[in-house]
Parts: sequence; structure tokens; C-alpha cells
Amino acid sequence: MDNITRRTRRIGLRTRSRRINQLQGLLLAAATLTLIYLLFSTKTTTTKKKQATLNDQPVYERHNMSCSATFCNPSNRCSTWLPNQPYGWADLSHSGIFRDLATVHVELGCELSIKIENEASEWVKMPVGETNCVEHKIDCRDLVAVDLKANIFILASQLKERMNDKEEEISLVHYGKESVNKDIDVTLISQFSVNRLKSFIQVIEAWQGPISIAIYLTQPDDIDELIQFLKIPKNLEIYSALTITLVKPNYGHQEHLAYPINHLRNIAITESSTEFIFVTDADFVPSSNLYTFIRSRLVPYVIYQSGKLQPTAWVIPCFAIHEAYAQLPIPNTYNELRKLVGQGVAYITDPGAGHGPTLATEIAMVRPLLMGNPLAYEVCYESQWEPYYVLHRSAPLYDVRFRNQGGDKQSHALQLNAEKYRFMVLREVFMVHKDHQSTMSWPAGGFEKSQKAVKQWNYFEEFMNEIRMIYGRNPRWPHGCSAVAIGWQEQRRDILGLAAGAV
Repeated sequence: MDNITRRTRRIGLRTRSRRINQLQGLLLAAATLTLIYLLFSTKTTTTKKKQATLNDQPVYERHNMSCSATFCNPSNRCSTWLPNQPYGWADLSHSGIFRDLATVHVELGCELSIKIENEASEWVKMPVGETNCVEHKIDCRDLVAVDLKANIFILASQLKERMNDKEEEISLVHYGKESVNKDIDVTLISQFSVNRLKSFIQVIEAWQGPISIAIYLTQPDDIDELIQFLKIPKNLEIYSALTITLVKPNYGHQEHLAYPINHLRNIAITESSTEFIFVTDADFVPSSNLYTFIRSRLVPYVIYQSGKLQPTAWVIPCFAIHEAYAQLPIPNTYNELRKLVGQGVAYITDPGAGHGPTLATEIAMVRPLLMGNPLAYEVCYESQWEPYYVLHRSAPLYDVRFRNQGGDKQSHALQLNAEKYRFMVLREVFMVHKDHQSTMSWPAGGFEKSQKAVKQWNYFEEFMNEIRMIYGRNPRWPHGCSAVAIGWQEQRRDILGLAAGAV
């Protein structure tokens, strides 16, 4: 009997134990679900935060890819024709417009000449817009040949015809050579006024990939200087391969003298078509291997690590050559650059807060001590840093309220840091510019004027208040930086630790 009683008690204890375990399991499951819910809610909130945009930013939309001309016959059978392609009478006949043209519409950016079958057998230049061949003073119905062209010279010439309205703001786009692999390609982005046209050719020659630029016409007569520059066949050939946005501001307002540097960057970014972008300034010449390095090493790595990498800005070290050595050619390789740095001919641009955090001379210039040469090393964000970097095109655009020089790049790097971007400095590649006082001047004396405009968006006070409202109280803290990053805290590390944090 005692055995039965003890066995019954043991069964009862086991039953209670199982019930307790089941209850604990239910409580644990409930706690887990609650935690997942809270994490999901936090993640959702964070995502919504990141989607918040800064105040007073315009909406950017890409223009049509190319201009065109539309031909219609009397039966209203219409066809659209693209520029810079050979067209013969067979094409005209197939479209039903050979010697039977009723109307033609020419878009801005295109120049159309048509050959008419008459006694003179003449070529007629058609105006931009729509022309009715029946009502036109020259009968253009007997069409026998077409010559449709588009280039940046034509676009600039057409813009000149629209310069009489001083207060009209105009942006016209010429599309150059398009990338055939947009998902794995990178576009160099830049902006400048007409005084950089000649010097920027060095950048074009050093970069083998697509380029998108915005050219700002600071004064009405800038269009004449641009046209004269493009009349030189070599210049026209070089620039026609680029995607170029010509920006005419409102000349009736004094604000046009404040160079809209970030607005121009955003325009050039919007008109680009590749998944990756590299935003730089016109005075910096990339190393001759930079484009191929990004295409063959960086982009494949980023794609391979897709879903594993947090958002990253891939920083390009930038150097300057002292004005006394301006006659020297731009170095092509890191070995050449190392020699110039060692000789005191070249130095890191703005070695203080501007570019010092890149640690280019301390780390990038040092040969790796361990096996191989890593792709990049990580540094932590620092306030007032102004790096140039390669980004995915989904990154935030630049704050248009910053004009001239002062906060234009700092504000963007700060926002990336607040978005928890990592900053990785690429090895083996660089940019260089030559010291020269005249190259640092701003259009129409904009820099000097901007320093007197205390209430304008040249400094950080209002911007910082807005950033704190969006991202929290400490946007300057290096949020995306890992503890193993080179330069954690004081941006200095013993030379034996150079490989730490490298890719």
C-alpha cells in the first residue's frame, strides 16, 4: 500500500512538473513573441525614421532619355525618329512619309534638316516645335531625305535663343553615352561653371566610365563662352560623350550669385542611370585605375555581400600637389604618389578635419604588412569631415540649402553617419588636384558674398536642429562604426594593427 501511495505521489509530482514546464514554455513563448513584436515595431519605426526627408528639398525627376522628331503623313500615320542615326529613303517609305509629309514635330535638343524634292532640291532646317508642311512657307511635303542630329553644341545654341527671358529658370539635358551594364556600373558625378570646362577634360580622360555633370550658367554671357568652347571639334567630341545638364537660373534674383552646389549635384545624380555613383568636384583628377578598380573589385564585392553589408560609403583618399610643382604631371599610380608625398611635393588635402579622418598618409600610403592588399579599411566618422565617396544611388541626396562653400559636403557625410553608414577607405586608388589660387575662386565672387550672408544655409545651426529632430540627440556620434575600425576614438592605431577592420 505504501508503495502504491509513493508511486501515486511520484506520478502527481511528475504531472505537476509537466504542467509547470508547459506553463513555463507558454510564458517563454509569449515573452519571445512580445520581444519579436517589440523588435519589429522598433525596426518599423526606425525604417520610417530613415524615410523622413529634410525640409525644403525639391523633387527630382529624370528627363526623357533623348530628343526626337515625329513625322506624320496626311493619313495621320506617325513615326518617331531618334538622332544621330543613318536614315535612307527606304526608312521614309516604310514609315509612309516619303514625298508625303504632312506635319513634323522637333523636340528641343534635336536639329532637323530635311531634303525636299523640288527644282532646287534643297535642304531645309526645321524649327523646334511643330510645323505643318501644307501651311509652312516652304512646301515640305515632298520629303526625300532626313538628317537628325543631337549634341551638346546644338542644345547650348538652342538655349541661347531662350536667354532673353532673364527670370525664366531652365534646365536642359544632353544624354551622352549610356552604360550597357547599369546594375554593375558607376557614374562620376560633378558640377561646375564655364570656367572649369577646360580643366575638367583631365577628369574625363582619367575616367573610363559614364559621367554626369551639371553646368551652371552664372551670368547670361556664360552661354556664349560655352558655345565658343564647344565650337572646337575636339572639345565637342569629348563633351558629347557625357550626360550634361545646362542650368540657367533666374537672373532677376540676387540668389543666383550664390552657387547652388548641392542642387547641381542632385541634378547630375538624378540624370545618371547607374546603380552606383561617385560624387566629386571638378578640380580633382581621379587616379587612372579608379574606375576599373571600382568596376572589377568594389562593385563585385558589394554585390556578393548583398544583404550582409550595412550601408557603406566607400571613401576615396584625396591629395594635393603644391603650387610650386604645378608643372608636374598628375601621378598615375600609388607608387608615383608615394614618392611625391615622401618628397613633400604632394600632401593630403585639408589634413585637419576636412580629410584628416581618411588617414590617407598614415594608412592608405603604407604598404600592407600582412599577406595581400585588402580592399579597404574602416574609419570612424568625425565632425566636419568632407570625404568623397562611392555610394549606391539609393543614398540620401544633398541638402540644397547649402550654397557656395561651407557645409555642402559636411552636411551630407553627417546625414550618412546618422543613417548608420560605415565609412570604408579604398586602398590603391586616389584623387589629386593641383594648388592654384584661381581654381579655388567661386563664380561671380559667390564665396565672398556667402560669408556675409549669415542667415543663409552656410553653417550648421538650423541644419543640426533638424537632424536631431529626425535622428535623435547625438547625430555626430559614429553610429555605423564598428569597434574594430581603424581610428576608433582618436583615429590613430599602432601600425601593427593596420589589417584590423579591413575587408
